[in-house]
Amino acid sequence: MKDHIADRAGFLAALSAEDPERKLAEDHARGCPGCREALEEGHQLVALLQRARPPAAAPALEAPRLGMAARQVAWVATGGVAVAWLFQLMVGSGFVITARSVVVSLAVLAVALGVVTFLRERGRLAVTAVVATSGLFAYLSGTAAGFDPGIGIRCAFRELWAAAIAWGIVVLVARRAGVSFGRWNAAAVAAAGALAAHAGQHLACEVPHSDAHLMIFHFGAVVLAALVGAAAAERRGPQTA
Repeated sequence: MKDHIADRAGFLAALSAEDPERKLAEDHARGCPGCREALEEGHQLVALLQRARPPAAAPALEAPRLGMAARQVAWVATGGVAVAWLFQLMVGSGFVITARSVVVSLAVLAVALGVVTFLRERGRLAVTAVVATSGLFAYLSGTAAGFDPGIGIRCAFRELWAAAIAWGIVVLVARRAGVSFGRWNAAAVAAAGALAAHAGQHLACEVPHSDAHLMIFHFGAVVLAALVGAAAAERRGPQTA
């Protein structure tokens, strides 16, 4: 190459190191101080542009890890809801177990598990499904009159404890896994935990068929759990919905 390359140094520096035209330019620059200086400046400019460019491969590499973490959180949510049901059975004191009551309790538990498994990305729908299930469950189970506030306060307290267990487990794992956990998802997990406890109360409550008791203390605790779960998520800082 006999022609000087100073006016094309930036273009040549951006070519692959194996490109024939760049090799010819570098051979010429060895014997031409002006072109050598221009080519070095071109190399510096290319290096600066490469450092300034955002890494395009990072999101693609990060996506599989985040997907695995989200699935892990979903499994933990399922386990947390199951633990909420078992917790209610452990602390219950009024066991009246029949084949029908066991089937009904497990069916409602299945709804709670299904919500956190299949509706984990649709928080509002999940909360709606849980609250509607709890309300219908309480309404259909109430076959006798009764309020029983002393027992009711204890029942509601136990449901809220179960919800807190499920909510705490899931939020802790989500934070450690770097998974965003919005207020609706938090509300859904807390409500599902309370619904699981509501299902457990069908076996362990001392007055499992008192209509006012079920609506105020059992169903009311599920609604309260959803509200508290959402509020607690808000206080933890900005979240995605």
